[in-house]
Amino acid sequence: MGDKGQVRCNGRRNRGWFPVLLFSGLALWLLAACRGPEPLGVTLIADGAVQLLEIRADSFTVRDLLENRGLTLGPRDRVEPDLYVQISDGMTVRVTRVEETFVTERQSLPFAHRTMRSEAIPEGERRLLQLGSTGELEITYRLTLEDGEEVSRQQVRREVLQEPVDEVILVGVAGELASVPISGTIVYLSGGNAWLMRESSDLRRNITGWGDLDGRVFALSNDGSRLLFTRYMAGDEDMPLNSLWMARTSLVGERPVYLGVKGVVWAAWSLDGRRLAYSTAERTGGVPGWKANNDLWLMTLAAEGSDEEPTIEQLLPATAEIPYAWWGRTYAWSPDGLYLAYGQANEVGLVTISGRQPAPLLTFEPYRTQSHWAWVPEVSWSPDGRLLAFARHEDGDGEVSPEDSPVFGLWAASVDGRLEVRLAEAVGMWSAPRWAPTDNGLLAYGQAEVAQNSSDSRYDLWIMDRDGSNARQLFPPEGWFGLVAPDVAWSPWGDALIIEYQGSLYRMSVEDGEMQQLTSDGQSSHARWAR
Repeated sequence: MGDKGQVRCNGRRNRGWFPVLLFSGLALWLLAACRGPEPLGVTLIADGAVQLLEIRADSFTVRDLLENRGLTLGPRDRVEPDLYVQISDGMTVRVTRVEETFVTERQSLPFAHRTMRSEAIPEGERRLLQLGSTGELEITYRLTLEDGEEVSRQQVRREVLQEPVDEVILVGVAGELASVPISGTIVYLSGGNAWLMRESSDLRRNITGWGDLDGRVFALSNDGSRLLFTRYMAGDEDMPLNSLWMARTSLVGERPVYLGVKGVVWAAWSLDGRRLAYSTAERTGGVPGWKANNDLWLMTLAAEGSDEEPTIEQLLPATAEIPYAWWGRTYAWSPDGLYLAYGQANEVGLVTISGRQPAPLLTFEPYRTQSHWAWVPEVSWSPDGRLLAFARHEDGDGEVSPEDSPVFGLWAASVDGRLEVRLAEAVGMWSAPRWAPTDNGLLAYGQAEVAQNSSDSRYDLWIMDRDGSNARQLFPPEGWFGLVAPDVAWSPWGDALIIEYQGSLYRMSVEDGEMQQLTSDGQSSHARWAR
């Protein structure tokens, strides 16, 4: 009784034919059960090896397979099929090792070849102004590798280690102009370089040869010995707009000096030449490509021959709390060096060097340009330091809102706040008054030919006496066009002006309006004149 009905995978008793048949069927079934699941053929591809495996399991996932084979996955590794998928016969499981690394490469930056017209050498002659040299660029890439092979490369950093220097060839255009005697020092921009004239208009030389001066800053010291200028810096939004440099005009061949300041939209010397003030901006995407900080800084240079570094103080912190703040302010040093006058979209005022606070003198409605630019008045000091001259936005006749009024008058205000007077009506927004640096009391200014559209109008050049009397037109002579946004330079003696007309510079006598052409290269501008 004890052996009846027992089934073993290895049983041997045989009791009659029915029990034999029953036993045989059960034996086959039990034998199959003892053997377990049918083997599953799986191909595993990982770490450069191909393995053919047999899996005997009722429930076995891809994750189980990898754990069984001792394979550990990294954070970026990829598995096909997914880890939760059940193993099936004939399946191929592939593990792709994915890693990320960084590489840095250096590339040379080619230099450009440029030619420039020059009146400083004989006509038709060619001279090497500046040797070209290649720059160097460092690029960092993020590489994605799959099983050791690179599948993608993404640039994550780009830095210019050394800017290329253009090769510049001068092509002479001398002989086109008569020589004009020059008193003092005249500097000007042409072809992105600073040029200098002394003694005679045909005795000129270049101060720079890079060809990248942007014209934002171009300021000559009162004694004519030093020039401030800015150089454009190419790049994306993370790069500064430019860099601030200084050159000595009296030393031939001395290289200009970088002053360690970037992103400068205004800078000028104090009259003593020991200090300079500047304001900064940041590069941005879109139009106009920059945003003013509306700050103000003071740099004091070390004494001549000293090895000390310049000292820098902040006079005004950055602010966006003024109308059209992104466009910025203009500034001007007082003759005594105690103040900086400023102009912004809605006011003219003073900043005392000691007090370091903006103090409004005269306010008005800002002008709404409805464009990507803003109008800001330029200010000019009378030589005795008592008055400021500037163009002022006026309300107009009331037919349009005050901000949309196209009317701009020429005004003067005393620094003590007691006097505000209109010197001329409807002069236009680009009138840019300039007081002569002498006691003759003359004031030069532009008069828009179309005052109701002064942003696009050409301008006649006028001068008047200090009190607004005796106004008379100096330019243009008959048959000539007016000036575009006048930017005139007074002689240090107040007897002549330099004007820029169609890319050439002219010396104009204040007494009789006689004009003498100084340049003819078609790209001269930013004339500055000092003793």
